[in-house]
Amino acid sequence: MADPIVDPNLLGVIQSLKPYMSNRALQCTEVAETLLEILASEQARRVQEKLQGLRQEYKMAVQAAKAQKTGNK
Repeated sequence: MADPIVDPNLLGVIQSLKPYMSNRALQCTEVAETLLEILASEQARRVQEKLQGLRQEYKMAVQAAKAQKTGNK
């Protein structure tokens, strides 16, 4: 399993401070928590894997193009 995006202990500290936060700080914290939930979802992990695959393909294409360019000299 992948490492968590944010240390769960940090989230616990932030959540414990919620009763003392202003309305704006509370809203921002809730947005951040929701984003972290989305990023930790299975769908987000699949997207990340596909993006990593595309990145690897791109790197290989660039290397092949460089090799072809140096071979033509």
